Amino acid sequence: MKHVILTLLIFLVMLPGCAKKHWESSWHDAKFITAPAPTGRLYAQARAKIGQASDQQGVESAMDALQQVLAADPFHKKALAYLGNLHILLGTAYTVDRKEKISHFRQAQKYCERSMYVNPQFKAAADAGKKPWEAAPTLRAEDAPAMLFWVIALQYEFKEGMTMPDKIINVGWMKRGIVFLDQIVRVAPEFGNGTVEFAYSICYGVLPFFLGGDTHIAKAYMKKAVDRGKGYLLPRWGRGKYFHQVTGDMESARQDLNWVAGQNIEEVKDPYPWRVHFINDARAELDGL
Repeated sequence: MKHVILTLLIFLVMLPGCAKKHWESSWHDAKFITAPAPTGRLYAQARAKIGQASDQQGVESAMDALQQVLAADPFHKKALAYLGNLHILLGTAYTVDRKEKISHFRQAQKYCERSMYVNPQFKAAADAGKKPWEAAPTLRAEDAPAMLFWVIALQYEFKEGMTMPDKIINVGWMKRGIVFLDQIVRVAPEFGNGTVEFAYSICYGVLPFFLGGDTHIAKAYMKKAVDRGKGYLLPRWGRGKYFHQVTGDMESARQDLNWVAGQNIEEVKDPYPWRVHFINDARAELDGL
Protein backbone atom coordinates (compact mmCIF):
# COMPACT_ATOMS: atom_id res chain seq x y z
CA MET A 1 0.00 0.00 0.00
CA LYS A 2 2.82 2.41 0.87
CA HIS A 3 4.42 1.77 -2.53
CA VAL A 4 1.12 2.54 -4.26
CA ILE A 5 0.82 5.85 -2.42
CA LEU A 6 4.41 6.84 -3.21
CA THR A 7 3.91 5.94 -6.87
CA LEU A 8 0.76 8.08 -6.96
CA LEU A 9 2.63 10.99 -5.38
CA ILE A 10 5.41 10.78 -7.97
CA PHE A 11 2.86 10.61 -10.78
CA LEU A 12 1.01 13.66 -9.50
CA VAL A 13 4.19 15.68 -9.10
CA MET A 14 4.91 15.05 -12.79
CA LEU A 15 1.44 16.13 -13.92
CA PRO A 16 1.39 19.45 -15.82
CA GLY A 17 -0.46 22.18 -13.97
CA CYS A 18 0.25 20.87 -10.49
CA ALA A 19 1.41 23.70 -8.26
CA LYS A 20 4.05 23.03 -5.63
CA LYS A 21 3.84 25.67 -2.92
CA HIS A 22 7.09 27.57 -2.47
CA TRP A 23 8.06 29.97 0.28
CA GLU A 24 9.56 33.24 -0.85
CA SER A 25 11.40 35.53 1.53
CA SER A 26 9.82 38.93 2.08
CA TRP A 27 12.59 40.10 4.42
CA HIS A 28 14.09 42.31 1.71
CA ASP A 29 10.84 44.33 1.86
CA ALA A 30 11.21 44.84 5.60
CA LYS A 31 12.20 48.43 6.31
CA PHE A 32 12.43 49.42 9.94
CA ILE A 33 11.87 53.04 10.92
CA THR A 34 14.21 54.19 13.68
CA ALA A 35 11.59 56.58 15.09
CA PRO A 36 8.09 55.41 14.07
CA ALA A 37 5.21 57.82 14.60
CA PRO A 38 2.85 57.25 17.56
CA THR A 39 0.16 54.79 16.52
CA GLY A 40 -1.98 54.35 19.64
CA ARG A 41 -4.93 56.38 18.33
CA LEU A 42 -4.71 54.91 14.84
CA TYR A 43 -4.58 51.34 16.14
CA ALA A 44 -7.54 51.98 18.47
CA GLN A 45 -9.53 53.28 15.51
CA ALA A 46 -8.61 50.22 13.47
CA ARG A 47 -9.67 47.87 16.26
CA ALA A 48 -12.97 49.72 16.55
CA LYS A 49 -13.58 49.20 12.85
CA ILE A 50 -12.79 45.51 13.18
CA GLY A 51 -15.36 45.31 15.96
CA GLN A 52 -18.04 46.68 13.64
CA ALA A 53 -17.19 44.92 10.38
CA SER A 54 -20.28 42.99 9.35
CA ASP A 55 -19.72 42.75 5.58
CA GLN A 56 -17.01 42.93 2.93
CA GLN A 57 -17.02 46.72 2.89
CA GLY A 58 -16.58 46.79 6.66
CA VAL A 59 -13.72 44.29 6.54
CA GLU A 60 -11.95 46.26 3.81
CA SER A 61 -12.44 49.48 5.76
CA ALA A 62 -10.85 47.87 8.82
CA MET A 63 -7.96 46.66 6.67
CA ASP A 64 -7.46 50.20 5.34
CA ALA A 65 -7.35 51.45 8.93
CA LEU A 66 -4.67 48.88 9.78
CA GLN A 67 -2.70 50.01 6.74
CA GLN A 68 -2.77 53.54 8.16
CA VAL A 69 -1.17 52.16 11.31
CA LEU A 70 1.53 50.51 9.21
CA ALA A 71 2.12 53.71 7.25
CA ALA A 72 3.16 55.28 10.54
CA ASP A 73 4.92 52.20 11.89
CA PRO A 74 5.64 49.47 9.29
CA PHE A 75 6.46 47.00 12.05
CA HIS A 76 3.52 47.37 14.36
CA LYS A 77 3.38 43.74 15.50
CA LYS A 78 -0.34 43.56 16.25
CA ALA A 79 -1.45 45.51 13.17
CA LEU A 80 0.56 43.16 10.95
CA ALA A 81 -0.86 40.03 12.55
CA TYR A 82 -4.47 41.21 12.44
CA LEU A 83 -4.14 42.44 8.89
CA GLY A 84 -3.12 38.89 8.10
CA ASN A 85 -6.20 37.63 9.93
CA LEU A 86 -8.50 39.87 7.90
CA HIS A 87 -6.89 38.75 4.64
CA ILE A 88 -7.87 35.21 5.64
CA LEU A 89 -11.45 36.31 6.27
CA LEU A 90 -11.61 38.26 3.00
CA GLY A 91 -10.29 35.22 1.15
CA THR A 92 -12.69 32.68 2.61
CA ALA A 93 -15.88 34.67 3.17
CA TYR A 94 -15.89 37.24 0.38
CA THR A 95 -13.83 35.79 -2.47
CA VAL A 96 -14.95 33.20 -5.01
CA ASP A 97 -12.10 32.93 -7.51
CA ARG A 98 -9.58 30.29 -6.44
CA LYS A 99 -6.53 32.29 -7.49
CA GLU A 100 -7.77 35.34 -5.62
CA LYS A 101 -8.29 33.19 -2.54
CA ILE A 102 -4.72 31.93 -2.77
CA SER A 103 -3.49 35.50 -3.10
CA HIS A 104 -5.29 36.54 0.10
CA PHE A 105 -4.10 33.52 2.08
CA ARG A 106 -0.49 33.94 0.99
CA GLN A 107 -0.62 37.66 1.71
CA ALA A 108 -1.91 36.78 5.17
CA GLN A 109 1.14 34.57 5.74
CA LYS A 110 3.48 37.34 4.64
CA TYR A 111 1.95 39.83 7.07
CA CYS A 112 2.24 37.26 9.84
CA GLU A 113 5.89 36.65 8.96
CA ARG A 114 6.55 40.39 9.08
CA SER A 115 4.93 40.44 12.51
CA MET A 116 7.26 37.65 13.63
CA TYR A 117 10.21 39.53 12.13
CA VAL A 118 9.73 42.25 14.76
CA ASN A 119 11.07 39.72 17.28
CA PRO A 120 14.86 40.40 17.36
CA GLN A 121 15.79 36.73 17.78
CA PHE A 122 13.53 35.67 14.93
CA LYS A 123 14.93 38.49 12.77
CA ALA A 124 18.48 37.33 13.45
CA ALA A 125 17.58 33.75 12.52
CA ALA A 126 15.74 34.88 9.37
CA ASP A 127 18.59 37.15 8.33
CA ALA A 128 20.91 34.16 8.74
CA GLY A 129 18.86 32.23 6.19
CA LYS A 130 16.38 30.28 8.29
CA LYS A 131 12.83 29.92 7.03
CA PRO A 132 9.96 30.93 9.34
CA TRP A 133 9.20 27.43 10.66
CA GLU A 134 12.93 26.83 11.17
CA ALA A 135 13.16 30.02 13.23
CA ALA A 136 9.98 29.25 15.19
CA PRO A 137 11.84 28.32 18.44
CA THR A 138 12.86 31.99 18.78
CA LEU A 139 9.25 33.19 18.98
CA ARG A 140 7.55 34.21 22.23
CA ALA A 141 4.05 34.62 23.65
CA GLU A 142 3.50 37.99 21.96
CA ASP A 143 4.05 36.24 18.62
CA ALA A 144 1.24 33.73 19.20
CA PRO A 145 -1.36 35.55 17.04
CA ALA A 146 1.02 35.74 14.07
CA MET A 147 1.96 32.07 14.45
CA LEU A 148 -1.65 30.93 14.68
CA PHE A 149 -2.88 33.07 11.79
CA TRP A 150 0.02 31.80 9.64
CA VAL A 151 -1.18 28.24 10.22
CA ILE A 152 -4.82 29.13 9.59
CA ALA A 153 -3.91 30.87 6.32
CA LEU A 154 -2.03 27.72 5.26
CA GLN A 155 -5.02 25.53 6.08
CA TYR A 156 -7.44 27.76 4.18
CA GLU A 157 -5.15 27.79 1.14
CA PHE A 158 -5.05 24.01 1.33
CA LYS A 159 -8.83 23.67 1.68
CA GLU A 160 -10.10 26.39 -0.65
CA GLY A 161 -7.20 27.22 -2.96
CA MET A 162 -5.70 23.90 -3.98
CA THR A 163 -6.92 21.24 -6.36
CA MET A 164 -6.75 17.63 -5.21
CA PRO A 165 -3.41 16.97 -6.99
CA ASP A 166 -2.04 20.18 -5.46
CA LYS A 167 -3.17 19.04 -2.01
CA ILE A 168 -1.40 15.71 -2.38
CA ILE A 169 1.83 17.42 -3.46
CA ASN A 170 1.71 20.07 -0.73
CA VAL A 171 0.23 18.18 2.22
CA GLY A 172 3.64 18.07 3.91
CA TRP A 173 3.27 21.79 4.64
CA MET A 174 0.94 20.81 7.47
CA LYS A 175 3.99 19.56 9.37
CA ARG A 176 5.30 23.13 9.26
CA GLY A 177 2.01 24.26 10.70
CA ILE A 178 2.45 21.84 13.58
CA VAL A 179 5.88 23.38 14.28
CA PHE A 180 4.22 26.75 14.90
CA LEU A 181 1.39 25.24 16.94
CA ASP A 182 3.90 23.41 19.13
CA GLN A 183 5.71 26.69 19.75
CA ILE A 184 2.46 28.41 20.72
CA VAL A 185 1.79 25.68 23.26
CA ARG A 186 5.29 26.10 24.68
CA VAL A 187 5.19 29.88 25.09
CA ALA A 188 1.45 30.67 25.42
CA PRO A 189 -0.37 27.50 26.49
CA GLU A 190 -3.61 29.33 27.34
CA PHE A 191 -3.81 31.17 24.03
CA GLY A 192 -6.52 30.68 21.43
CA ASN A 193 -9.74 29.64 23.19
CA GLY A 194 -9.76 26.33 21.34
CA THR A 195 -8.45 27.65 18.02
CA VAL A 196 -4.98 26.15 18.50
CA GLU A 197 -6.48 22.74 19.23
CA PHE A 198 -8.78 23.09 16.22
CA ALA A 199 -5.79 23.88 13.99
CA TYR A 200 -3.95 20.83 15.38
CA SER A 201 -6.97 18.69 14.54
CA ILE A 202 -6.93 19.88 10.94
CA CYS A 203 -3.19 19.23 10.57
CA TYR A 204 -3.30 15.71 12.00
CA GLY A 205 -6.50 14.91 10.13
CA VAL A 206 -5.13 16.02 6.75
CA LEU A 207 -1.64 14.55 6.97
CA PRO A 208 -1.31 10.97 5.69
CA PHE A 209 -0.12 8.41 8.22
CA PHE A 210 3.38 8.17 6.74
CA LEU A 211 3.86 11.92 7.35
CA GLY A 212 2.61 11.75 10.93
CA GLY A 213 -1.11 12.02 10.39
CA ASP A 214 -3.35 10.30 12.90
CA THR A 215 -7.15 10.34 12.93
CA HIS A 216 -7.26 9.45 16.63
CA ILE A 217 -5.07 12.43 17.51
CA ALA A 218 -7.18 14.62 15.23
CA LYS A 219 -10.35 13.50 16.99
CA ALA A 220 -8.84 14.11 20.44
CA TYR A 221 -7.76 17.64 19.47
CA MET A 222 -11.21 18.39 18.08
CA LYS A 223 -12.74 17.44 21.42
CA LYS A 224 -10.23 19.67 23.22
CA ALA A 225 -11.08 22.52 20.85
CA VAL A 226 -14.78 22.32 21.67
CA ASP A 227 -14.11 21.93 25.40
CA ARG A 228 -11.79 24.96 25.50
CA GLY A 229 -13.93 27.04 23.17
CA LYS A 230 -16.96 27.53 25.38
CA GLY A 231 -18.72 30.69 24.28
CA TYR A 232 -16.98 30.67 20.89
CA LEU A 233 -18.44 29.66 17.53
CA LEU A 234 -15.29 28.45 15.77
CA PRO A 235 -14.87 24.98 17.32
CA ARG A 236 -18.44 23.81 16.78
CA TRP A 237 -18.68 25.51 13.39
CA GLY A 238 -15.49 23.76 12.30
CA ARG A 239 -16.55 20.44 13.76
CA GLY A 240 -19.89 20.65 11.96
CA LYS A 241 -18.52 21.87 8.64
CA TYR A 242 -15.39 19.76 8.41
CA PHE A 243 -14.92 16.99 10.96
CA HIS A 244 -18.38 15.40 11.09
CA GLN A 245 -18.95 15.72 7.35
CA VAL A 246 -15.59 14.10 6.56
CA THR A 247 -16.42 11.19 8.89
CA GLY A 248 -19.92 10.94 7.40
CA ASP A 249 -21.78 11.77 10.62
CA MET A 250 -24.24 14.14 8.99
CA GLU A 251 -26.67 14.21 11.92
CA SER A 252 -23.95 15.47 14.26
CA ALA A 253 -22.89 17.96 11.57
CA ARG A 254 -26.44 19.33 11.47
CA GLN A 255 -26.56 19.59 15.26
CA ASP A 256 -23.36 21.64 15.41
CA LEU A 257 -24.29 23.86 12.48
CA ASN A 258 -27.79 24.41 13.86
CA TRP A 259 -26.25 25.45 17.17
CA VAL A 260 -23.96 27.97 15.42
CA ALA A 261 -26.73 29.30 13.19
CA GLY A 262 -28.99 29.87 16.19
CA GLN A 263 -26.57 31.85 18.35
CA ASN A 264 -27.09 35.49 19.26
CA ILE A 265 -24.28 37.32 17.50
CA GLU A 266 -23.94 39.77 20.39
CA GLU A 267 -23.43 37.04 22.99
CA VAL A 268 -20.62 34.97 21.48
CA LYS A 269 -16.95 35.86 21.87
CA ASP A 270 -15.30 35.39 18.48
CA PRO A 271 -14.01 38.54 16.76
CA TYR A 272 -17.09 40.27 15.35
CA PRO A 273 -16.45 39.88 11.60
CA TRP A 274 -15.74 36.19 12.13
CA ARG A 275 -18.99 35.78 14.10
CA VAL A 276 -20.84 37.11 11.06
CA HIS A 277 -19.05 34.66 8.80
CA PHE A 278 -19.52 31.61 11.03
CA ILE A 279 -23.24 32.21 11.48
CA ASN A 280 -23.87 32.97 7.79
CA ASP A 281 -21.75 30.04 6.66
CA ALA A 282 -23.46 27.64 9.06
CA ARG A 283 -26.83 28.63 7.61
CA ALA A 284 -25.53 28.15 4.07
CA GLU A 285 -24.11 24.74 4.97
CA LEU A 286 -27.43 23.66 6.49
CA ASP A 287 -29.22 24.61 3.28
CA GLY A 288 -26.94 22.20 1.41
CA LEU A 289 -27.22 19.23 3.77
